[in-house]
Amino acid sequence: MKHTLSLITFALLVTGCGGSSKKDDDVVVPPPSALMQQAEQDRISNNAGAISVAIYHKGEVVFADAVGNKQPNSTEKADKNTLFQIGSTTKVLTSIATLQLVEQNRLALDDKLVDHLPNINFPIEHSDFWQAIELEWLMTHKGAFEDDYEGISSDSDLISFMRDEYTIDNGVLNQPGLFYNYSNPNYSYLGAIIALQSGLDYAGYVEQEVFTPLAMTRSTFSNEKVKADGNFALSINDANDQIKKHTSIDQLLSSEVVLPAGGNTWSTPTEMLNLAKLLLNGNENVLTQASSQTLSGKHVLIPNPLPVHYGYGMFVSDGFMYNNKWYPIRHFEHGGNANAYTSLFYIFPDHDLAISVLSSGESDNLSGTLIAALKHVNVLPEAEPFELPAVNTALFDKFAGEYTVYGLDLTITNVSGKLQVSLPALDAQGINYSEFLTPVSANMFVLTLNEQQLAFNFVSTNEGQSYDYFVSRQAVATRKSVSTRVELNSNKIQVSKLLNNK
Repeated sequence: MKHTLSLITFALLVTGCGGSSKKDDDVVVPPPSALMQQAEQDRISNNAGAISVAIYHKGEVVFADAVGNKQPNSTEKADKNTLFQIGSTTKVLTSIATLQLVEQNRLALDDKLVDHLPNINFPIEHSDFWQAIELEWLMTHKGAFEDDYEGISSDSDLISFMRDEYTIDNGVLNQPGLFYNYSNPNYSYLGAIIALQSGLDYAGYVEQEVFTPLAMTRSTFSNEKVKADGNFALSINDANDQIKKHTSIDQLLSSEVVLPAGGNTWSTPTEMLNLAKLLLNGNENVLTQASSQTLSGKHVLIPNPLPVHYGYGMFVSDGFMYNNKWYPIRHFEHGGNANAYTSLFYIFPDHDLAISVLSSGESDNLSGTLIAALKHVNVLPEAEPFELPAVNTALFDKFAGEYTVYGLDLTITNVSGKLQVSLPALDAQGINYSEFLTPVSANMFVLTLNEQQLAFNFVSTNEGQSYDYFVSRQAVATRKSVSTRVELNSNKIQVSKLLNNK
């Protein structure tokens, strides 16, 4: 069970109380800022080990501090220079590296994946789909890959796994290029191309061509370098309230294959702000101003109830939701979760503002700390009422139909304004799932499968004339009437894939 500590109680604990008098030579310890009080509250409520925060505003770093301990089995306090992992925020780095090679005319965004990573071991019957995949589709999560790395081993190398092995147990979920669907292997393929084109391994290239010119001198992909540095936080895995405290950096999973998607990247909030400066102001030593601006372009609309787009390694929006309220403030961001670390990385271009929050805890909710950081620099706008697009039962007949997902038959039927679900293969095995979809907004619904709630969107690729895809990050159901010539998910029924989604 997670516990919280009131801000008043916390303030008393850290400032001291009692009847002893202060000596003249005592060091005066100021009370924590409201921002760090909130960070401590978030740390406790998330069962995190430590949280570190840094803010860049109008040309300078105006705040950097940390709460908590570096390691779960130690009382040594984290500080503003403590290293954490940033998870999927790494995708910004991979996008920058890709655009550098574009500027050098080694790549073009409309180049094909198979031209730069030849001899990919895809099934011959899927040839047309694989040969169509463009590099920009990888950057915008339109590659249609399964978000999984089945078959990976600790010693798998990036290029050979993505070329020779990924396709054996993983594949494409639908015809590529049609719509956004977040999937880490998109960025692993980009990383393989970066390595091949540069002649360096992915980590070596980014450290040389991105970290060094941005003065991110302690940022690294190497656990050995982090060990030698000595100032790092170990993480706490709180999955399903089963708390696991890492006691050694050697316990953290590391794989070259997942590095470009965000598997083992170390940094500090202050060094992350050097990356933010590139996105805000450009840096000709890394990217031209024109290329750096494309990172935060609205390249593809995300099928989501909220108005959010994806750029190149960045989510882009004109506001965000917090406590069921809409805050209208333009920003681009990318969070991250890996090895039980959590990252928030937000940039507010209209205010020349960037905020980095890193924690040593699994999938931590750090939104309270983000709000407190915005208040710290006095830029949090007034909240506005916001209503999700209403469920439109008039569309239900367009949603209804026969689909296939991972080789399974799925039937969705409009029954008196409710969408009923039938999965005969699961019925035959006595596997539970919800009889009806639970509506969330206009196109979004929740399907409960084996006690796991999966959010799905009905997606149209022809401006609403038909809805031929039922899409979640974990699985894509395709209407049977859509001509794809081959079953993309698999040549066999894979009940386990549907049930064991992340």
